[in-house]
Amino acid sequence: MAIDMPANSGMKLHDMVQAIVTVLAVINPVVCGSIFLTLTPELAPAQKRAAAVKVALSILIILVASALIGLRVLSIFGISLDVFRIVGGMIVAYMGFDMLRGRQTVAQASPTDDDAAAPSSLAPLIMFAAGPGTITAVVTLAAVHTPDALPVTAIVAAVIGAAVTFAVLLLAIGAESRLGRISQAMVTRFMGLIVASMGMQFVLTGLKAFLSS
Repeated sequence: MAIDMPANSGMKLHDMVQAIVTVLAVINPVVCGSIFLTLTPELAPAQKRAAAVKVALSILIILVASALIGLRVLSIFGISLDVFRIVGGMIVAYMGFDMLRGRQTVAQASPTDDDAAAPSSLAPLIMFAAGPGTITAVVTLAAVHTPDALPVTAIVAAVIGAAVTFAVLLLAIGAESRLGRISQAMVTRFMGLIVASMGMQFVLTGLKAFLSS
């Protein structure tokens, strides 16, 4: 006897995968591992693991909070969801094109020389992984997938993004070697293609909803 699956189950799975891939692409855990090792060269392995926990928790708190209150902030300022889908999608797409060129000037804030000289500060890494670009991506996902409900896809994507970043940081600590620049560039460009595609899809979704309203 055939089992009928809900019509929207496939769409929900698609949205979940899309959200997870988008958040992981923007966070870029591989580059985070390289920055982490740069900021913590003098720390003992146990201290590095404790620092990795702090970084992962900070990323999780920032992104989950953005997913939960981002749409409410939009409603306070009277910004429609369709308009935010379009603008947010354009920003996400621009982030992707930026990454394709080997840069991430919009998505995240790169650490400066002064930041690198102060290994005790993890702020540059947190701002890299959960900067304005990542926050915009999370809020856009909430607006596109669950505009009138709890942003489950955005929250799950934030949790998985923080967990994967934490796992990569632990792997980087175990390897005790910095990731090569060539590997970073390859990962960044590949993820940039994904982010740009996701952003354009958000724009088209927003335009379709705006024109039909």
